[in-house]
Amino acid sequence: MKRLIYLLYYVKITNWLRLKQHLKFVHSTTGISKSNLIWDMIGCSLKYGTALHEYFYYGFYNKTAQQRSEYASMGFMYEYQKKMNPPSKREILADKNKFDVAYQEFVSRGLLNPETASVNDIVRFINGKQKIVLKRSTGGGGKNVKILSGEEVNAKNIQTQAIAEHYDILEEFVIQHEALQGLSPNSLNTVRFITLLKTDGSVDIIGTSLRMGIYNNTDNLSSGGITCKVNVETGVIESQGYSFDITQSLCDVHPVSGIKLIGFQIPYWKEVKEMCKKAAAKYPDNRCIGWDVAIKQDGPLLIEGNHDWGARVWQMPAGKGMKTLLEKYL
Repeated sequence: MKRLIYLLYYVKITNWLRLKQHLKFVHSTTGISKSNLIWDMIGCSLKYGTALHEYFYYGFYNKTAQQRSEYASMGFMYEYQKKMNPPSKREILADKNKFDVAYQEFVSRGLLNPETASVNDIVRFINGKQKIVLKRSTGGGGKNVKILSGEEVNAKNIQTQAIAEHYDILEEFVIQHEALQGLSPNSLNTVRFITLLKTDGSVDIIGTSLRMGIYNNTDNLSSGGITCKVNVETGVIESQGYSFDITQSLCDVHPVSGIKLIGFQIPYWKEVKEMCKKAAAKYPDNRCIGWDVAIKQDGPLLIEGNHDWGARVWQMPAGKGMKTLLEKYL
């Protein structure tokens, strides 16, 4: 019954245009009939708890039952994160304003609430800045974010937009490390760093990946970005770039910069690991967090912590299911 409820939820949230494109693409490349793909997709959802898109993202149409069972599905992740990050304790992660206060030592950038701040406060905040960022304190997936630059960066315009569109965070635009800027110049590119706080107080690193934008100013896969697997120990990219558009070929090089992805060294990797481990241990009520880490010229900082981090960004570039890594902590 629970899996049936999940399936009904997936039907509600599915991007049907994209699903039809993926169905058509897989049919044309594999020869499997559309009807067989549809029934298999529904069967996988009922058996493994996978969302409809995950059937295509994970290539279930050419995987065995054993391989399919090894993936952390959307249904599994919902149940897992509910245990690891109890809903009553999540607000510190779900609300960006509260997150920025709680983890300020790792955030290390200027912040202001433009809805309640005076014009003079905003003038002082934006003084000398060519770009700023407006956000809503709730919401994710690269949505509810607006970057203002040039003539847009004036106090009256910022306050007007903030009040009209309910932006309650005004923050400094992060200028990323020159190596990451060169790799993917159109977006702020972030490391997704997944930690698990064990019952003895130590922290395990579950997995790491680098998310990059292509032509948009966000690195989220739902907004057209790509993700690569990163070696946990070295910080070196070790997979091609994967996107949510399976009709596109995997990326050997970044489509804009032309820089080769595999072998790229993420700067300040030791510092990234140390920062995320410290952050993971600070508030033990939430045990399994997906941190979004930006890296500036002088070191890393936290953008946000996700209690409901998506396993797709982690498992797709790994090329295999990673559920067993999570199950051992239950």
